[in-house]
Amino acid sequence: MPSPPLAALRTFEVAARHLSFTKAAAELHVTQGAVSQQIKQLEASLGFALFHRGARGLTLTEKGEDLAETAQTVFRRLFDKVAELQQPDESGILTVTASPSLAVKWLIPRLGRFHDIHPEIDVRIRPTGNRIDLVAEAATIDMAIRFGQGPFPGLVSKAIMHETVFAVCSPELLAKGPPLRRPEDLKHHTLLHTESARMEVNSMATWSVWLGILGARGVDPTQGPAFPNSYMMIQAAIHGQGVGLTWATLAEDDLRAGRLVRLFDRAVEGSMSYFVVCTEAAARKQKVIAFRDWLEEEGRSLARGAEEDHRVAQPS
Repeated sequence: MPSPPLAALRTFEVAARHLSFTKAAAELHVTQGAVSQQIKQLEASLGFALFHRGARGLTLTEKGEDLAETAQTVFRRLFDKVAELQQPDESGILTVTASPSLAVKWLIPRLGRFHDIHPEIDVRIRPTGNRIDLVAEAATIDMAIRFGQGPFPGLVSKAIMHETVFAVCSPELLAKGPPLRRPEDLKHHTLLHTESARMEVNSMATWSVWLGILGARGVDPTQGPAFPNSYMMIQAAIHGQGVGLTWATLAEDDLRAGRLVRLFDRAVEGSMSYFVVCTEAAARKQKVIAFRDWLEEEGRSLARGAEEDHRVAQPS
């Protein structure tokens, strides 16, 4: 029996992933009719149906599910290999995507240390609040730093930093404002928020969740201004506009420089971590390995510094 055409298998893989001929046609830049025709021809050559076609849309048959899983694995490996061969130079440009807040508050201030170790690698940071499809953008983006819980299907990932959440304010606000000796004292202060945290109902970085875990009563967790991202919220706290709730990584440099002070010696252990994420092909590149290893060491350094600061802060 002759093998089915590779083009038809590719069309099937895309259609199975979307469970839509229309979306498959858009990705492949062909008409919906062309997708439907290729699927029919493929089913005829195979001798069995790949999709159930119902009023509510497409679903895969049992054999269709089996073939789709294999096809997706094969094509992903094929495209990873093509991307790898297109970028044979292990030095040169390394493009990394990260959130604007992490890029500004943590990553960029440390890049000089990486350049000292690897001057042959030119790191380019692409800050974005959106999650980029690393497989689709493999030709232009090498890796990402993502904040989440994982897993990241189809990608290679490694946790580099775990997170805790605590309250901060400027030294001036702490000195001149009403006392801030315990979380309940926040009822006398303006609370600063981030829009992204507010949209996550159970986020540890929201005042309602954080105050609830600490058992603080009498504080309105909704009052105060909200900012588009953590970087802007931290800047507002530095300038004395209120008390912010921040992830430890984003506040580290400002705490060490004295622009912020940590309040209450109370922190909530988060369920989120920062991960280095990339495709399987990118994970084999020496420049990606070098940057990942450096990020891991920076993460360990952050953890050690946090432990030392905590010990110093404890009463004798």
